[in-house]
Amino acid sequence: MKRAIYFLIAYKYDLLATAAIILTSFFSYFFRNDNRNIFVAAIIVSFFLLLLIIFLRVKERSFFFIPLTRGSDRENWFGDGIFEYSRIQKSFRITNSSAGFIFSKCLLWSDYSISFEFKILKSYLGVIARAINLSNYIMLQIGLDGIRPHIKINGGFKLWKHQDVGLSFNNKLSLEKWYKCFINCDKDIIKIKIIDKKELIIDREWRIRKGELGFSFPIKKAKLKDDDKGVEIVDGNTDKYLLVSYPITLEYGSIGFRNSSSEEALVKNVLIKKL
Repeated sequence: MKRAIYFLIAYKYDLLATAAIILTSFFSYFFRNDNRNIFVAAIIVSFFLLLLIIFLRVKERSFFFIPLTRGSDRENWFGDGIFEYSRIQKSFRITNSSAGFIFSKCLLWSDYSISFEFKILKSYLGVIARAINLSNYIMLQIGLDGIRPHIKINGGFKLWKHQDVGLSFNNKLSLEKWYKCFINCDKDIIKIKIIDKKELIIDREWRIRKGELGFSFPIKKAKLKDDDKGVEIVDGNTDKYLLVSYPITLEYGSIGFRNSSSEEALVKNVLIKKL
């Protein structure tokens, strides 16, 4: 039902314009005594005009609704791991996907809202936003106790605990329930809202950290000299680490989902709208 509703919303002006052309041709035939062939020709022209308008509109959309309630909804998603339709749950299951899956139709979008329904089956649901590709994106990891923001740069993750960023839940989520999530990405502010029917679980904001993030990679001593830049002693350990900083440039990108190893969740009724 939702699929049909959003189809009509997406193409309402095109359908109305075509209906107006057909209606005009209809009255022209009866009131001006035109040849019947003219009326038939007008119908044919109107039909092809509708197809043309829809084709042009599809190239630039202001929203996408992906029900994820049948196997064919897997089209336009790419990634690695398991993102598949569950006939029993009538939704898509995401698990064993360390890279995640992202929707290909809005890779160049910047400010947008996302809404979807979800059910955590085990541990977490990772929600991806501003994904340039599978190695660079923001991830909001929804757990039973709160939301842990992640930033993935060149394949490396920087994460924050939900207690440290004010994204803890007052009441734990249940593994038995479906919830609805709303996320707004507006410049460097991400607003997150989760509801259980009419009960509000969380309604908070998280600001994307700008500048650079540092990632530490272990390097063998033989490869480093004492005067090498970026060398640190971590927690008194004699092993040396090289700190590499990467700039954050997550100003645009698509949405998606990620659950690594045994993490497992269900998602459906995904709506993406430009702000």
